[in-house]
Parts: sequence; C-alpha cells; structure tokens
Amino acid sequence: MKARFAVIAILAFIGMVDALYLSIKRNAGPIPCHVTRGCTDVLTSRYSEIVGIPISWFGVGFYIVMFSLAAFKVFEDPQYPSHGLTGLIFYLAGAALVISSLLVGIQAFILKAFCEYCLLSAALVLSMFLLTPSPARRKLPQ
Repeated sequence: MKARFAVIAILAFIGMVDALYLSIKRNAGPIPCHVTRGCTDVLTSRYSEIVGIPISWFGVGFYIVMFSLAAFKVFEDPQYPSHGLTGLIFYLAGAALVISSLLVGIQAFILKAFCEYCLLSAALVLSMFLLTPSPARRKLPQ
C-alpha cells in the first residue's frame, strides 16, 4: 500500500514541476511546444485564468497538497493508519480529474488546440486517481 502512495508522491512532484514551469513561462513569451504546437494558444486563451489567476497556479497548489498528503501516507506509523488521508487523497484526485476533463474538453472542442504540458497534467491526475484506493472499499469482517 505504501508503494502506491510513493508513486502518487512522485507523480505529484512531476505535476508540481510541470505546473510551476507553465506558471513561470506563461508571461515570458511563447511557450515551446514540441509535440502539439498549441501551448501558447491554450495558455493565453480566456479559459486559462480564473478571476485573473492563471489555472497553472491552482495546479501548483493542488500538486503540493497531493505530494504532502501522499508523503504523510508513506511515512505514517503502521500501528495508527490514517484512513482519513486516503479519503482526502481520493476525493481531491477525483475533483481534479473532473476539472482536468473539463479543461481537456475545452482544448479539444472550443480552442481546437492542445498544450502538451496540460495533457501531461491531465494524465498525471488520472494516474493518481486510479492509484488511490477508494475509501469506500473496506475489508469485510471475517
């Protein structure tokens, strides 16, 4: 079980670097896009901000929280497991998956341009969600 949370922590760290890169490069001119060629279009669109704050900054915050929670799960005392942290990780990853799906939908159907860094973030969120055990699944009493 700890291995799952270690992988989630690694994925969250990669996502944190990805989102931080986008947050810093956003105002520094065109963003190099090697695979999809639509990064600048996506990151400068009207959908790239919420109340004037770039979405990538929200991503940085999300990934910091996920990294921290996963690290707490990896290093928790096995005698006192925290099931609440598992639930929190699961529901945060689920909410992020819904938001990522909406953002990928905006790229596909409205902007008709894709950002490879944004797609990486969506893949990381999906992976974290799939790796997190559902808090509703408990061992049955014997």
